[in-house]
Amino acid sequence: MNPISTSEINNLKKAIQYFQDCYLVASVSALAHCKNGRKILSENIAHTNDGFRIRFNNIKGNVQDFFVTQRETDNLVYMDKFKNPIPLSRPHNPIIKAIEAAMNKLLEKYPDKKPLICRFPDCNEKFEFNKPSNFLEMFTGKTAFKLNESGLRISLKSRKKESINIFDKISDNPDNSFVAGTSINFHKGLSDNHCYTVTNIDKNSNRIELFDHRFLETVTLTYEEAIKKLKFITGYFDKDLK
Repeated sequence: MNPISTSEINNLKKAIQYFQDCYLVASVSALAHCKNGRKILSENIAHTNDGFRIRFNNIKGNVQDFFVTQRETDNLVYMDKFKNPIPLSRPHNPIIKAIEAAMNKLLEKYPDKKPLICRFPDCNEKFEFNKPSNFLEMFTGKTAFKLNESGLRISLKSRKKESINIFDKISDNPDNSFVAGTSINFHKGLSDNHCYTVTNIDKNSNRIELFDHRFLETVTLTYEEAIKKLKFITGYFDKDLK
């Protein structure tokens, strides 16, 4: 087996999202943005003779490998709710697709690894809909920082002080892996119930840059806008991933 290359890891930073798995695509992208995250990606994802080996470092306290064949990834087809294939605007990233297929296998074996709240929406694939912290902690084996990811609050407004503190800390420590997400969003500019990779925060200008993998575009928010429009933020500083 051969670990995925540096160029393959860099390509994950702006991989396109097709399925309803923004949590997965944004999380993998976030890991590709810091040194120890890239190390984990290299250790956990390897090419085999006929596909990939995907490693999860914490499945009920154990390390487990899932092997995905080329045939299995080929059979993972993006479809509408009527099971009609949808033409792709650009190629599906093969590593993202392999992780998606591995998550299907993981959830087949451990269905409780999909939180109850994420089982309500209709979806074509088991891996669709999950929490980014849930995926990150299974994949890395490390406990993620979480601010307001669970619960009924739909914005960070009630956690304003904590939000500003974590924004400033991320600005001071740019080698990090963070994902931000929305709930039902009554403000223009962000999608409902969607996850974004946090790509940059500048406390001097009070601005946050998010990358949207669905539309392949960068969204810039002020601190105030972020607190109003985002529900949560979760992830790691590089030192947390050692």
